[in-house]
Amino acid sequence: MSETQGHPAVGGEPIARFEREGPGCRTLVEVTVPAAAEDVWESVATGPGYRRWFVEAELEPRVGGALVTHHGDFGDSEGTITAWDPPHRYAYVEPAWMGEGTPVPDWTTEISLEPVPDDGPPATRVLLTSGVATEADTWGEDIEGTLPGWRSALRLLTEFHTHFAGRETAQALVMREVPAGHRLTELLGLDGAVVGQQATARAEAGGRQLEVTGTVIEANGGPRGEGPAQQDSVVLRVAEGAAPGVYEFGTMQYGETRMSVVRGYVHVPAAAEPGAAEAARDVEQDWAAVLDALLA
Repeated sequence: MSETQGHPAVGGEPIARFEREGPGCRTLVEVTVPAAAEDVWESVATGPGYRRWFVEAELEPRVGGALVTHHGDFGDSEGTITAWDPPHRYAYVEPAWMGEGTPVPDWTTEISLEPVPDDGPPATRVLLTSGVATEADTWGEDIEGTLPGWRSALRLLTEFHTHFAGRETAQALVMREVPAGHRLTELLGLDGAVVGQQATARAEAGGRQLEVTGTVIEANGGPRGEGPAQQDSVVLRVAEGAAPGVYEFGTMQYGETRMSVVRGYVHVPAAAEPGAAEAARDVEQDWAAVLDALLA
């Protein structure tokens, strides 16, 4: 991969790895975003900003403040901010990430921003680290299992600042528990999707034909979804239409539970009609009807 001043190429693929450090372990994901540090900070360190690349969240901007992220049917994750230095770095700790009653070491996540020293347009190196300081032998598999998700999230951060900066964002999220062997990508005609090429998700619900066409920016899983945690997903960048943005269609396994998920990061130009919130509601209603019809 080409580099700019020793960093990953601006707007390029995130670099991700898993490290063990004595009794602890952590994931590291790095990407260079084509935006000034102050603009990237707004995305990674505010509740509305989280919506652009990760999940719905609330964040109190101070040491000791609460950070709550919402993961649909999988519930909420609660943390406390332990470092706050805008627009350079913040960190938070999640002490009960396995739920009440399960003793676990604190899970700490840190995001740091560094302007890229270059004469070109503004760019910012983003480094995310996430893991535990102890008990790596027990919890290392759980930490390592978050690596694909964090890599995908920072890819979406880059997508926003490359293609949708300055737009209003709202999220649509539909989740349904599905039977073993269920593969949403296959049912929507997304098998064989290739990164960089065009693909279309097609479905019918209530007599309506629904299509979402875009550029493939991510494709995970083999022909039967033999990816990490049996994850099987395709992510499209949709540049036109009433609800432009980034759309993820996938199925994943969590223990004994298999879920199909449609998530839309709807990025609408300011003052557009319909606005982002209304467009996202329409997307959510359409795809809820599709998943319900597929499972009927």
